[in-house]
Amino acid sequence: MSEEMFIGIDLGTTNTLACYLKNGKPKLISFGGKNMLPSILAIDEDQILVGKVAKNIWKTNPNNAIRSSKTYMADPKKTWTIGGKTFTPTQVATEILKEVKAKVLKKMGCSADTKISAVITVPAYFTGNQKDETKKAGEAAGLNVIQIITEPMAAAVAAVRELELDEKIFVVDLGGGTFDISVLQADQKNHIYRALDIDGDKRLGGDDFDKLLYDYFIKFIQEEVVIDLSNLKKSGLSENEYYSMTGRISDAAEIAKIDLSSADSCKVNVPNLFHYNGKTYDFIYELTREEFENICQPLFDKIISRIKKFIDESDKFKVSEIGAVILAGGSCYIPKVKSEVEKIFKKKADSQLDLDTLVVVGAGIVANSSNILTGDSPNKPGTELKPIDILAHSLGIEVISPDKKKYILSKILEKGTPYPCESSKIYTTVYDNQTIVPIYIYEAGPDAENIEDIDAHEYYGNVSLQNIPPAPAGVPKIKVTFSYDKNGTVVVAAQDENSGVSNIVEIKKGDKASIDFMLLLDVSGSMSGSPIREAKQACETLFTDMIDFDIHQMGFITFESYTRRLVPLTQDKNQLKNALSNVSAGGGTNLADALRCADEDLTGSSNKKVVIIVTDGQPFDENLVLNYAKKMKDSGIRIVTIGAGDDIGENFIQSVSSSPKDAYKINDMSELQKTLERAIIILTEAR
Repeated sequence: MSEEMFIGIDLGTTNTLACYLKNGKPKLISFGGKNMLPSILAIDEDQILVGKVAKNIWKTNPNNAIRSSKTYMADPKKTWTIGGKTFTPTQVATEILKEVKAKVLKKMGCSADTKISAVITVPAYFTGNQKDETKKAGEAAGLNVIQIITEPMAAAVAAVRELELDEKIFVVDLGGGTFDISVLQADQKNHIYRALDIDGDKRLGGDDFDKLLYDYFIKFIQEEVVIDLSNLKKSGLSENEYYSMTGRISDAAEIAKIDLSSADSCKVNVPNLFHYNGKTYDFIYELTREEFENICQPLFDKIISRIKKFIDESDKFKVSEIGAVILAGGSCYIPKVKSEVEKIFKKKADSQLDLDTLVVVGAGIVANSSNILTGDSPNKPGTELKPIDILAHSLGIEVISPDKKKYILSKILEKGTPYPCESSKIYTTVYDNQTIVPIYIYEAGPDAENIEDIDAHEYYGNVSLQNIPPAPAGVPKIKVTFSYDKNGTVVVAAQDENSGVSNIVEIKKGDKASIDFMLLLDVSGSMSGSPIREAKQACETLFTDMIDFDIHQMGFITFESYTRRLVPLTQDKNQLKNALSNVSAGGGTNLADALRCADEDLTGSSNKKVVIIVTDGQPFDENLVLNYAKKMKDSGIRIVTIGAGDDIGENFIQSVSSSPKDAYKINDMSELQKTLERAIIILTEAR
């Protein structure tokens, strides 16, 4: 037995599959007698369970299980707490991949220390952050992740091999939670698969059909029984009975959708759904395909309009050039999806292929091409598959707009660029004698390629170029180079071409460092009325939703004529919220004393230290404030300043802050919550 196994993994929203090649033929890993492992995690008696047994728990107790976590991959705000344990989307993926690895080892009779090298697929429209987190999950599960490839690319590899295609291929990949459309050029002779154009929606898939059907069933039950099932309290049912009902109806909706892919009607039968008014309610419903299609018409419209828009706007292909239409993903079994796609291209989509397994088979073939010396490769000795994917989103950095009124995205790597790739641009400083240039990296947001405003895009990471010789603004020439490898890892190099000072950093998400935050809130008289109400509302959201108190701490200081230390550094959000509830406005603006208190409170902290100032006016003594701020910044404390209204100058805000990036000028306190969200994302994601 080889000491290294090569497998492909389709880490799906609904199900996960794994494939290896034996004598050149794809073989699927079995999970409890089936080729699909439900992508569901549950807790039972403090034990983490994955797959079919977890799905059974979800059916009767959905509050104790996690499903469709892939939809939230790389969302820093999304977590689930079940059975006393908290999971991020990446951690859920890790547990699923651990189960895959265990089944592979068992199937192949390998020892526990056998190296499992894997190609893992992701939706084509996934961002770089989502690819990073997928790779991180694979590595945490003990896999050697040799490549991350897109699902349409994997589907094309499998289809080309099966159907012997050598032409432009249009791939529609509709999975459980994601929707991709891609055009690829197949060169079978040279084993080259080249993506030409790409589009999609990372929040659209089979789950959305299930949800519409679930809502339809719930509405029917409410009208038939005369009961309000919108939430537990209104239903009058016990907690166990209510959540068992929601889980069983969700499962029935999914089964009905699947049944109607091959039948014109199906009977939905969920006995003993709940007890109400002394009676047992059995849910029985005869659902036709026509009725299902009417219920889900908004989703069909969304899918088809997206495909048509993609075709109309792309300059990389014409419909007449498409030689084959390939459907992939279980949701493409829905007959109306298939028929509507065929209408667009005026040709039949191939019906010989297994849509559920097409992606994982392609991943298995790509993985095995790395194993050409074992004899199991489908290619001739010395050949290798060459899948060439393209960037789904542009990558660039944040710069100040020409009118200096807002931050915008300056693209360095454009959407559609084949990768691996590299590109550079020249930038300069924004103020005199600037010796540090912070470089904030962003990925273009979904459907936002033509939008400049930085708020439309997704923060990716940052680097800084330090020790630049002082010079007037605009004189230094800072060359910023982005490199993007086959797995979507970004390397950023920055160099001052005049002095030769440089820095090269691999932008790869890792564990977040703990941060000690001090919030300094201005409660002077000018904050009376709506400003203090809006500020308190934003700060409550900061405490409740923006800070991960499992990792970070926060202290809370208010200042007017006098400074009040309301809460020392804590991980207790309730303590912070209780202190906030008693805050009122009045007095002057003694910011210098607030900075002194914050400096004292952070003394001795070994964590990263950040002070966030929220104010709407100039302080009593600007020079004293600037002196305190300089002392704190020199000691390693990062200062972020949010100034609201016309009474506080932008120059002052920038002078207090650690960098121009940490200075925020807003019109009024109604913009505070959005600004805090942006600042916290940057602060907590920064390397």
